[in-house]
Amino acid sequence: MTDQIMQIAANEYEVDPAITFRPYQDADFDDVAKICARIWVPNVEGYFDRITFGRVMTAGSLKRSQFAMVAVRGLHVVGACLGGFAKDGSIIHDHSMDETYARLMEAARKRAKLGGPDVEEMLFRRLRMYTTADVFISRGYSNAEAELNLLVVNPADQGKGIGSRLFEAAVMNFCEHGAHGFFTMISDVPNFDFVEHRGLDLIQKKEGPSRKSDKGSIYLYGRRL
Repeated sequence: MTDQIMQIAANEYEVDPAITFRPYQDADFDDVAKICARIWVPNVEGYFDRITFGRVMTAGSLKRSQFAMVAVRGLHVVGACLGGFAKDGSIIHDHSMDETYARLMEAARKRAKLGGPDVEEMLFRRLRMYTTADVFISRGYSNAEAELNLLVVNPADQGKGIGSRLFEAAVMNFCEHGAHGFFTMISDVPNFDFVEHRGLDLIQKKEGPSRKSDKGSIYLYGRRL
């Protein structure tokens, strides 16, 4: 049904015809990791550190995903969308990623300590997202039956409908698999408009390290289907 899902999404949003959409492949891993690094850790000094964090974020999302699509221009991935499903109050894990994730996390923890408090916060905020998501899923709400856990578009390609196309493909996949709702975790204010425009409502805000500031806070948005 993947081709049908992408065809429906293609009819909804006009995108540069040079952009194609297809299922994620293992060879896409580093391209997706680089996009994650550009978006989430742009201020971290050193390419090696940025890609280390991008890789651990990508692997962590893949562990929680049964749905994965990418947007491609030529040979390069310019956007990605990953989502997973819950069963019996827990997210379904792809255990084939366990070893890779553990190895990357060990390296990321070491680099984060060297980078200082701000870099550590960037890494551990992502871990807090997973924990918050797992607690939400455990409560059995209808909009916790599916999780949109990664939606990224290369900064230079944003604002061109790629993210919208990927988002709608994920929603249709959730519907196809019988989910009654889904949720996503975000930490950046610019993303609020994107998700709210697509019918998601704020369900929970988890404070960051300092209650005097919203810096480091994470937000759980959900939508029924």
